[in-house]
Amino acid sequence: MTSNTFLRFIAIICIANSHLDALYPVPLLATGGSLGNVLFFMLSGYGLFLSANIQDKPFLPWYKRRILRIYPSTWLATILMIVIAQSAWRTLDFFGYVGLFVWPTDYWFIAALMIYYVIFYLILQQQNYRYFLAGIFVLLAPYLYFYFTFVDLSSYSIEGPGYFKWIFYLQTMFFGGYLAGCKRSGTPNFFKDGLALVLFVGLYYGILFFMSKFGGTQYQAVTHLLMFPILFFFLRFAESKEITALVQSKYVGPVISLMAALTLEIYLLHGYVRAFPFVLKTIFPLNIVVFWILTIALAYVLNRLAGIFRKKVLRSTF
Repeated sequence: MTSNTFLRFIAIICIANSHLDALYPVPLLATGGSLGNVLFFMLSGYGLFLSANIQDKPFLPWYKRRILRIYPSTWLATILMIVIAQSAWRTLDFFGYVGLFVWPTDYWFIAALMIYYVIFYLILQQQNYRYFLAGIFVLLAPYLYFYFTFVDLSSYSIEGPGYFKWIFYLQTMFFGGYLAGCKRSGTPNFFKDGLALVLFVGLYYGILFFMSKFGGTQYQAVTHLLMFPILFFFLRFAESKEITALVQSKYVGPVISLMAALTLEIYLLHGYVRAFPFVLKTIFPLNIVVFWILTIALAYVLNRLAGIFRKKVLRSTF
């Protein structure tokens, strides 16, 4: 599916770029993390709904498939980058290893996703995409309760550390399931949908800028609300014939497809690559080029190693 490939490509660029403030002469250029996150969770829901229509499985085999896709790469990255490179083996006890290798791991995205899968599967069994829309509205209750009770509204904090944002990202995953099931009217249009996307993304960043300069962070939930039309128009834009042609093109297409296939591994590794001393010491903009070449190369190696581990070890024992 070319739209899924393109959006995964955009999502991983946004997420990795948001962590590159030390590489830019203007740190504000390191942005896009929230956009990348919502795209990933939406695409997860979108893909899971479509695959469920193709192959309906009992929960344990279905969940096992998710584990086999995510955990081998996660385990290898954890061993190489944390246990060995950071010498974590010197201080870890039994529960420390469980936390690193089982749950929650060192990556909040994976911790959240493994819980979301269980909830998403239960709704899938209802065989009605409208249940995902209902789930979005049901989650408004805990969202608003924690927003007005625990969130620090004196600063922009809804995308910060903590579990509050987990409610919102589950909503975006539900939104992906809903979009996959409903029949959307009209043919995607590169220019019209692209313009709408630019306007909503511009509004999103405009609100962030306004809050950073003039306050009003008590209304920061509006930025989460804006993500739903942004996701809708991102999907329609990606489904346009122009984007399809781009993904299928001879020269650009393979790059997009490669990065889309390596999204998990890039996510796992990019934070370590950005901190490599020679990356930090390289002048801008060459440092950005070096960062991406190294990240993609290491992600590819990790992906291959995880594939071997998955095939030779896990499938025969798990």
